[in-house]
Amino acid sequence: MKTINKFAITIFLAILVTTSYSQQRQGMSPEERAEAETNWMTKELKLDKKMVGKIEKINLKYAKELQVKMQEVRQTGDRSLMREAMMELNKEKNKELEPVLGKEKYELYLKKMDERIEQRRQGRNGGGQGGGNR
Repeated sequence: MKTINKFAITIFLAILVTTSYSQQRQGMSPEERAEAETNWMTKELKLDKKMVGKIEKINLKYAKELQVKMQEVRQTGDRSLMREAMMELNKEKNKELEPVLGKEKYELYLKKMDERIEQRRQGRNGGGQGGGNR
């Protein structure tokens, strides 16, 4: 019985943390979102100051575009449209990031992004720590 209670508490806390983190991200302005993304990239990719300025502009541009797209798509209630819009914007953003980052850092960026996505999936499925974008 104690094991079931511990399990139930663990599940409850995981849901609480995940929901809280998700709401936190949704409440971010495009500027805050771009800043968080730039900070993450600077740390993970060890960007120099020259790169940071360029990356920050790209991140802000796409954070603003994402906000507009999500507001348009949210009205439809179609989650698949939201996902498609996000994927399309990510493709466009990646095309701009690649020449700025260079081949080596761009490949590292893609690898780190895959890791983030996997962490989020595991977090949602209860199989990992989750979070990813802290």
